[in-house]
Amino acid sequence: MKKISILFMTMIAALAITSCEDTNSEDINLNVNNTGELKLAIAGGTYVVTETNGGDLADVLSWNIATTDVPVQITYTVQMDSQGGDFSTPFVLGATGNTSLALSYDDLNEAAATGFSADAGVAGNYDVRVIAALADPAIAPVVSNVVTVTITPFELYPFKDLYLVGNATAADWNNDNNNPALYRDAVNENVYHYSGRFLANEFKLLSTPGFWQPQYGPRNGAVGVNDGAGSDPATFVIPATGYYNFTVDVTGVTNASEGSSSFTLVANPNGATATTYTSMAIIGEATPNGWNDPDTNMVQSTFDPHQWSLRNVTLTTGEMKIRANDDWSNSWGDNVSNYSGKGNNNNDPNMSVKAGVYNIFFNDLDGRFILIPVQ
Repeated sequence: MKKISILFMTMIAALAITSCEDTNSEDINLNVNNTGELKLAIAGGTYVVTETNGGDLADVLSWNIATTDVPVQITYTVQMDSQGGDFSTPFVLGATGNTSLALSYDDLNEAAATGFSADAGVAGNYDVRVIAALADPAIAPVVSNVVTVTITPFELYPFKDLYLVGNATAADWNNDNNNPALYRDAVNENVYHYSGRFLANEFKLLSTPGFWQPQYGPRNGAVGVNDGAGSDPATFVIPATGYYNFTVDVTGVTNASEGSSSFTLVANPNGATATTYTSMAIIGEATPNGWNDPDTNMVQSTFDPHQWSLRNVTLTTGEMKIRANDDWSNSWGDNVSNYSGKGNNNNDPNMSVKAGVYNIFFNDLDGRFILIPVQ
């Protein structure tokens, strides 16, 4: 009787070992619902991302559960591709062991803008699917139906702008008086330039027209800021009326520290005798009239004839240039950045522009320009 018991236990152990080996074999199958489908459901389908709703819940994607012949972990991966794409290089919206995935507007914005280089404010169609898979690549995954969604992405402007204010400038001490913008360096976003006319007086820098903070000025031989929770810095002083080159670096500036900031203010010996143009305009496929006449004219400053601006102009994705007197004899462009640059008036490359509404500033003394989105 004892021998039979041992033999029986040996047979049971052998069966257990065989069973364990089978869990790693190709005999494991993924099973779905009684229709044989992994069914993806999306409640919404149309999503418009804005400046304020990024953190909000956009939708919850859900699907039916998949099972296996033996208990092993199933991973569901949600993929997105451009409409009609083959998912050969999909953007992964997320992976989970659950049968649903919550997505915020930021998630969808990243997918469209980063994954597919979508233009801000332009609706695009995308295909979404879910794949149920095991860790073992030998076991075929189950792929769901494809659902098409529409996403309109939003691009949060990544830069800080600075504007002149003070009785040495065209705006005087008015923080909302068509204040001239400084020209942000296209390579170093902490450096700003302004070459132009100043009166023998004082000025500061503001981040946002209409608001006194944050405001920048000299402090301890460098640059200081009051962001609303500190004390005001001093003023930049112009010794005599004339043209100057002003450069400011605000790297590391906080209420408590000047960081590694610096500024220079030197006389511009050519400003008073520089060529004065009759008109200045934008032209190109990104502009209202394309590459055709008439150009879209800019407004010349009455304070400094070398400063030009164009406010609330709608541009489309494409290229453009700035040219003088409706002629190609004098034109400026630069393709380093979508938002700022410096032309040389020497067969410059076209500017590359993203769709949006902008305030555009141009300085014909040094060829610098800046496009600031209207938020």
